[in-house]
Amino acid sequence: MEKLLSIIIPTYNMEKYLHKCLDSLIVSDENMQKLEILVINDGSKDLSSKIAHEYESKYPQTFRVIDKENGNYGSCINRGLKEATGKYIKVLDADDYFNNKIFNKFMNYLDNQDVDLVINDYQIVDEQDVVNETYSFRLPINNSFTLFDCPDSLAEWLWHHGITYRLAILREMSYKQTESISYTDDEWIFKPMKVVKSVSYFPEIVYCYLRGRVGQTFDDNVLKKSMGQKLQVAESMLEYYIEHITDQSDNFPPYLYQKLTDRISVLYNFIITKFSTDEENDRLKKLDQWIETKIPMLYRDLGEKKNRLGYSFIYNWRRKGYKRNRMSFLCYKFYSILLVLLHKGDNVPRMPIELKRDSN
Repeated sequence: MEKLLSIIIPTYNMEKYLHKCLDSLIVSDENMQKLEILVINDGSKDLSSKIAHEYESKYPQTFRVIDKENGNYGSCINRGLKEATGKYIKVLDADDYFNNKIFNKFMNYLDNQDVDLVINDYQIVDEQDVVNETYSFRLPINNSFTLFDCPDSLAEWLWHHGITYRLAILREMSYKQTESISYTDDEWIFKPMKVVKSVSYFPEIVYCYLRGRVGQTFDDNVLKKSMGQKLQVAESMLEYYIEHITDQSDNFPPYLYQKLTDRISVLYNFIITKFSTDEENDRLKKLDQWIETKIPMLYRDLGEKKNRLGYSFIYNWRRKGYKRNRMSFLCYKFYSILLVLLHKGDNVPRMPIELKRDSN
């Protein structure tokens, strides 16, 4: 039977989480026949490979384990894309899992679609499966649409957890993710969007994203050591934008520019206020000057970005000669604490999503 959906699971030392991840993918016999699960073992030193091979032995028509030397996240995506045979393709991180009850419905939904991109809802959970946030998109349900039909603010909330691509569009554009570094999932949610012509929306929670795990790429201790990698990903996205897309072009949806602006501004704020060395700050300064020359609209918009207190970290960093300062750090800490206090226990509606935070 031809495969409907291929799922790439990049895996590195995930023995603690892998059973739960793979169990969440066990669906009806009919859908198991249509499902292809590619566990890309990225040179794990624990029992990840052994666990994955157990599923391959039990469900040989569905699970396939690919053991390879360590090459980081992007190398797993690239290998998975090379091996995949499904009509659609989705990425599932090995420490995350799918909502199993909904996943069967999602497979049935895909079986009736013929679009380049399917968007689904997702949740953020902790290690006790407590739901901290739920992201429900407010998009057309019954008909396909395009990215031009979506609010610009979609870019802020659409992550790989909510994305399923038609495999053919990635092959046609020869998509390849940067290897040997982390944080390249930013490329996955940006570069392929250039060729997306049609979109549909599955309005239920498919993906459960674990946040808070020690050693996770968004763990503060890991981020502090990884700003150079995030800078490299940002440079890759900017170069892609320069090569393929222009600020004034009517041929590409606003999503692309908004996603680029969002990811670059987050990087700036990390380096200016929280995590960086003098070398990384100097590299960001050079990047900022390059953006001023190559993409002046982006340079302007970055300088105008303000937090909810009306403070612009980027503008003030530039104004003070590209120097980080303690005031920026204190403003960042105050702002973070204030956000927690303001949102604790609230349901916060935002276009184009409804963001629900757990009240506990």
